[in-house]
Amino acid sequence: MNNFDVVIIGGGTAGLILARELGKKKHKTLVLDRKKDLLEFSFNTLGSFLNLKEFDLTEGVVAQEINTISLHSKNMKRKVKSDLYILDKKKVHIELLNSLDPEYVVIKTGIDIKSITKKNNTFTTVIDKNKEAYFGKIFIDASGTNAVISKKVGLRSKKVDLATGVEYNVKYLGNPAEGHLLIGKVYQGGYGWIFPLKNQRAIIGFGTFDDEIVKGLKERLHKILELPNIKKLVVKDNEKVEGGSIPITPVLDKFVLHNLVCVGDSVSQVNPIVGEGYKFIFEAALIASKAIHKSLENKNLNHLTEYETDWKNRFLLNYQRSKRSQERFFKYSQNNFLMDYILFLSKFVSDKRAVRSLSGEYGLDKV
Repeated sequence: MNNFDVVIIGGGTAGLILARELGKKKHKTLVLDRKKDLLEFSFNTLGSFLNLKEFDLTEGVVAQEINTISLHSKNMKRKVKSDLYILDKKKVHIELLNSLDPEYVVIKTGIDIKSITKKNNTFTTVIDKNKEAYFGKIFIDASGTNAVISKKVGLRSKKVDLATGVEYNVKYLGNPAEGHLLIGKVYQGGYGWIFPLKNQRAIIGFGTFDDEIVKGLKERLHKILELPNIKKLVVKDNEKVEGGSIPITPVLDKFVLHNLVCVGDSVSQVNPIVGEGYKFIFEAALIASKAIHKSLENKNLNHLTEYETDWKNRFLLNYQRSKRSQERFFKYSQNNFLMDYILFLSKFVSDKRAVRSLSGEYGLDKV
């Protein structure tokens, strides 16, 4: 029988963290993912300020450690001392998969969920494209930007605004411990990044919120690669391009409906200003896992709303502020003079406070 305590739709970051935590608590958990290979990604690296120990990850997931972030506008540069990791997504997910307790966690791949059914205001099953049903006491939508269930039940709008990026793995000529964030008119409302890797390699990318710019994103990245300041740092030596999207919808704070719980990109839990989801999605998943465990232990679904309450207490005000900052950035970033001026003013802000802003945690430290 396909009957479980918890059924998770999505075997990505949020789904695997939840499966790990629920398996630790000895809850029978099923993870369903439409991909056949859970280690297949559109992006293979990302920058993150997360604390590895906090999420039970080892340094084996780190592609490179960064101690300096350089912010570049057209005519200004600001260096910020910071501890930042460039993560290897494949290694992160391998560690998460290896941490699952096979006695309690089952993974099924190649499963395309199409609907969810309920009886007396309680969801009872999810059904795949082959009409096979999977039964659970609690269901979790961790399906990422696809938002397979959260869209169907109205927790997330069916039309979603996305930020999209493309990147190349290139030869790197700069300091291997220095990452770069690039802003200004040439990025047309978006931003660029250079993330060093080992062996004199780096990731250079360009992302934007503008649907019109997205249409020619690869060509625009090629033009950026020809800029004099960029050519001093990287040399493109291959044609393999990677790309992906994250949601930039309005900040949401409703994640629970009856016995359905939504985590991660399915309810836009990427921080709006930094576009780095792992740190925030990991933490949201841990918060959700505690509420789910409590609900199953006490046989009381009302405890699921504690996830919403705890998430709001931890993140809501910061996310709302980040969203306002995102909107201002989109408006002002196409003006080189403004970007130069903002970067100049940032030199009067301490590194510690600048890192708070870059990490999406600003406002928490008044130093």
